[in-house]
Amino acid sequence: MQDRSKQNIKVIDVSHHNSIQDWKKIAASGVKGVYIKLTEGKSYLDADAYKNYLGAKGVGLRVGFYCYSHCTNDYKKEVDFFLSKLGKMKADLPHCLDLEENKGQSKAKVNAFALAWLGYIQKKTVITPILYTGYSFLSNFTSAVAKYPLWVARYAGGSKRQIGFSNPGDSKIWNRWAMFQFTDEGKINGIRGNVDVNEMDLAFFKSIDSGVVLTGDANPPSSYRKGDSGLGVKELQQKLMKLGYKLPKYKDDSNYGDETVSAVKSFQKKNGLTADGIAGEATLGKVDELIEEFDKPKVEDLPKVTSLGDRYAVQVKAKNDIGVYQYANLSKNLRTLKEGTVFSVYGYTYAAWAVPGGFVQMKDVDPLPVTLITGGLSKEMEGNFRSFLKTEGIDAELNLHAIGNPNAEITASGLNLIKVKQYLGENNWWYETK
Repeated sequence: MQDRSKQNIKVIDVSHHNSIQDWKKIAASGVKGVYIKLTEGKSYLDADAYKNYLGAKGVGLRVGFYCYSHCTNDYKKEVDFFLSKLGKMKADLPHCLDLEENKGQSKAKVNAFALAWLGYIQKKTVITPILYTGYSFLSNFTSAVAKYPLWVARYAGGSKRQIGFSNPGDSKIWNRWAMFQFTDEGKINGIRGNVDVNEMDLAFFKSIDSGVVLTGDANPPSSYRKGDSGLGVKELQQKLMKLGYKLPKYKDDSNYGDETVSAVKSFQKKNGLTADGIAGEATLGKVDELIEEFDKPKVEDLPKVTSLGDRYAVQVKAKNDIGVYQYANLSKNLRTLKEGTVFSVYGYTYAAWAVPGGFVQMKDVDPLPVTLITGGLSKEMEGNFRSFLKTEGIDAELNLHAIGNPNAEITASGLNLIKVKQYLGENNWWYETK
């Protein structure tokens, strides 16, 4: 995953365990946002949540909330409790699932719980949530969870603990982090004692930033209407535009004005919903349903994949840390392979190799050369072989022997190696790897 950067946004996370002395000093120290513990499980409300919310908002900090979750709970009860305690508090940052303990559950159950929790709160609020977890806990999740942004924690040891790692390390699921908690021993003016300090990736911040939403006149988190503002409205506007509804003047400005009302009404009419301009659960649910369909690549849009099978599979080597993509059009990055990784490919398109579970770009790998030996060549076979190589534009040398058992030795890689193997196979010529 990527390194930290001076351009990133400094964010702290706090709970009743922190001793907050002066929010003005915290804001003056360069902190731009704060995640506040709101709930734990399905029944615990953090005692300082509301006080921390007012303090952070009062000095212009962006605010988000997290639930410290127990994967043995009913995910719906946790989310419903979290939203009920959110009440009229307005979040400027995505809601967060804090999941860092397996509670004796299998990886499959932990992963299923995370997917259900994140999907349910997204459906209820239209805000794409974020997942917080420790680096050592990442192996509990599959690529299905990677559609949600990652907030990862990993601390250096000893005297470097406050400074932290330059990056958290690699992940087979996520190729980037949205937030990196690099220390739990941070020192911030206005807070007595240690505090968790994070960097929020600048690009991620720009994608979700809607400014600081003021308190008051909030509607339930599962409903948006004229006069509302904030991250939920911003995401709704972005999705409507993606689906083809016009917001020509204000676009995704985070404010639910007449232009957004008109777009919502148009969407509702087209989809058989009550056209009242209010984005309630039915409207939000339909928006998400259509966005999910919209994001799936259509079969006709995918390049044709030529399958190789085991017989003609070739090996390649990653030039650097490279992405593995879900689709043949190289969309939706699933995970990262480290530089120098050698692996087999079992198919190809015009620009990509097919690997188990996805695709890699041809330009990101070096095919490994292989030397093949074939014997018993006659003059006619030699001539045909040379003609084939010339036609295919394969630059190779044939080392032919005039006596004994005439044979050819050829070194090729990648697509050239595949073509040579296929030619030998189609002509029933014996060959082996040197």
